Amino acid sequence: MKKLLLTTMMAAGLALSGQAAATPFYLDLSDDSVVNPRGAIDGLGLQYDSVSEVNTATGEIVSRGGIGLIGYNFNGSMAGFTDLSDLVLSDDGAIANTFTYDPEPNNLGVDGSTFPTIVVTALTFDFELDGFLNPGGDSVTYTGGVLDIYSYQYSYDFGTPDVVTVDNGSAELLVQSEFSTSSINLGEQVIESLITEVSLTPAGQEVFYFQDSSGNFVSFQDYITATLTDILLYASQTVTVGELADNIANPIDSDGDTVLISDNHAVTVEFRVPEPSTVAVLSLGLISMFGFSRRRRK
Repeated sequence: MKKLLLTTMMAAGLALSGQAAATPFYLDLSDDSVVNPRGAIDGLGLQYDSVSEVNTATGEIVSRGGIGLIGYNFNGSMAGFTDLSDLVLSDDGAIANTFTYDPEPNNLGVDGSTFPTIVVTALTFDFELDGFLNPGGDSVTYTGGVLDIYSYQYSYDFGTPDVVTVDNGSAELLVQSEFSTSSINLGEQVIESLITEVSLTPAGQEVFYFQDSSGNFVSFQDYITATLTDILLYASQTVTVGELADNIANPIDSDGDTVLISDNHAVTVEFRVPEPSTVAVLSLGLISMFGFSRRRRK
């Protein structure tokens, strides 16, 4: 069991001001008894295919991606993935639908304790967003939904790193963020959601950290508790003018007025806190009072 004592207390009258800004973060993807976050990481990257149901009569749209597409059916046919392996391994056996790190800490999530078998803990995702087509039918305004982050494990033999085996039972929910808003900028769709005091699962509380100005690691959970401030999950994905309208005109499948479409996206995910960052403030004017214990995920 991993134990972590984080001692933070808000100073009287601590005020947060300014706009949310991308904040470097750290990840602890180890499965041992030591608190050892790795970073700093500026953002997560992802290449993935979305699947959307569009009602051409009403303009309503439901978009999905990631783990939620495991077992997904449309019009009586499989339109998603059969299992976790099908999701995170491409046809040529390469890792897919899995977050990358910018920059990438050396050997993050890599466990060599069972050498020559190497076990890797990685991050994947799930989302389901509801919204409507904007006038012209070539962009979307989302109005609700969920964006979640999961961990999972795969392994390979040291001598054959290209032969990957995915543990289909290893997917574990870490973060359940709450949809906030969406917007369209030139060439991108932005989705903002909030990581609140109830968003991080017990496992997720052991994974995500900031670092204060004294070099101490502060978990996302303890940051939210100490500052009474949600963390903004800011996701920006590429969109191409004309592509959505073309996909709707040439769907994968249809069921009455509802058509099924798919599109490929490149996504960046940042975690943002208000400026000036209270992660830095924590170490300057706060007095030790609270002890938070953490239980390591199995």
